[in-house]
Amino acid sequence: MKQGLKYDFSLFSLLLIPVGVSLNVVGYQLCTLLKLPIFIDQIGTMLVSMLAGPWIGLLTGLLGNVVNGMLNPIAIGFSIVSMSIGFCSGYFSKWGFYRNILGVIFSCIILTVVAAMTAAVVIVFMFGGVTGAGTDILTATFLATGKALWESVLSTNIISGAVNTILNLSISWIIIKRIPDRFLIKLNYGYSYIKTKEAKYE
Repeated sequence: MKQGLKYDFSLFSLLLIPVGVSLNVVGYQLCTLLKLPIFIDQIGTMLVSMLAGPWIGLLTGLLGNVVNGMLNPIAIGFSIVSMSIGFCSGYFSKWGFYRNILGVIFSCIILTVVAAMTAAVVIVFMFGGVTGAGTDILTATFLATGKALWESVLSTNIISGAVNTILNLSISWIIIKRIPDRFLIKLNYGYSYIKTKEAKYE
């Protein structure tokens, strides 16, 4: 199938957006209510980006944060984080990085850095370093050791971001493995995840 901005917005790809947004909302609300130090609010973004590409992934990330923002306005400020994750993850899928363990490891590292950098900027400049999330405890610990605010927030996001990325990507991968080949083959980026050789030649 043809790939790119013009071709990524197919009917099947667009139908994935509400699914991805729903997964993001459920994950975010769960983490918020339980005050967890980790976030599983990017499962939908990663899932959709892996199957439908960077642009659909970016849109899913944005809409997920907008919906979450209706219940918790803080989430809207982190839209850039979700959009960055969806965009980068979509390109990693396009380039076939998720087909082997080395590509997955590289993708996790880059996604962690991207998420940590963008989140740190939002936390420091929009919220003064405190968002009320469970990770604030870790930030306070770094501050107590004498580190500057920016360094403390970034360190916290690198640590929590690595765990978040691994969890979100792993869950997304498990879900994709449950999707039938007859559906995967209809998506521009689903070819990489087809499980049977017969389906690849249909």
